[in-house]
Amino acid sequence: MTPPIFLTEDDVRDLVTVRHAIEALDGCFGAPDGDVAVLPRQRAPLPGGPFQVMAATYAPRVFGLKAYSGAPQGTFYHVLLYSHAERRLLALIEANLLSQLRTGAASGLATRHMAPAEAPVLAVIGTGKQAFWQAAAIASVRDIAEIRVHGRDADRRATFARAVEMQLGIPTQPVDDARRCVEGADIIATITKAREPVCLSHWVKDGAHVNVAGSNAADRREVDGALVTRAALLATDDLAQARIEAAEFRDLAAAGLLDWGTVRPLSDIVRNPPSRAAGDVTLFKSLGVASEDIALAEVVYARALAADRGRPIESGRAASFPGGMS
Repeated sequence: MTPPIFLTEDDVRDLVTVRHAIEALDGCFGAPDGDVAVLPRQRAPLPGGPFQVMAATYAPRVFGLKAYSGAPQGTFYHVLLYSHAERRLLALIEANLLSQLRTGAASGLATRHMAPAEAPVLAVIGTGKQAFWQAAAIASVRDIAEIRVHGRDADRRATFARAVEMQLGIPTQPVDDARRCVEGADIIATITKAREPVCLSHWVKDGAHVNVAGSNAADRREVDGALVTRAALLATDDLAQARIEAAEFRDLAAAGLLDWGTVRPLSDIVRNPPSRAAGDVTLFKSLGVASEDIALAEVVYARALAADRGRPIESGRAASFPGGMS
């Protein structure tokens, strides 16, 4: 029996690409009903930032959890991957990059099934660590000819645009105004921690697709309610988690302006790709769910075994206690 292995961020970086991530999520969201179950994110307060845990089963192969926290004292992301058949640990994986890849891949997968076939202009709002993978994933499923990026800091915006252009080989322009970034774009990705909308409906052209990927807390909103109600098709990665975390949907539902029954899970979109009229605006609200982490972790683990990567985790002897308890 292969012992459990420990995989580092460098292992993940060497073993998988954003294309691997998109295909892993495509398989997961396309799985039959009952094969995937998600436990929504739980947050326990800690000084400096909460401890967060999320879990999923992906039958009949694997299940697992992700635990993470970011604080001035330190940041960690770990995935524990288990065998479904053998009920044993397969791998402990450092998962900061894995998280970024799967978040980008979710937008890429939604874009594959929801965006217009011809969509040459991409607008990205946000320049943080997740933003590059939004651009990379979307560019892997559509023939993007121009990327515009907007962020609040001019130097960071310019640096990010240069990095995207160099790594993706697509002309990328930093834009100092969010509206000018968005207007005329065929695909829009918001990937910020904004508490107030950074993308407004009247900026978005008819026929555009929007990935709302940055905020996963009930007090953060990246797009306005008008854009949500305007969309001909709304989707999210998990409806139960959206009811907890998707502020853009929750606000409207509370006001009686959104019926949750009109929001389709991404699994339904993947299994039954929707038809799209030319002028339809479509919107995917990405929250980041554990099934995405576990599906990609399974690919990382399989590729690690094939490449003989990873450090074995040695199991220790169980301690013995008086009275026969162990």
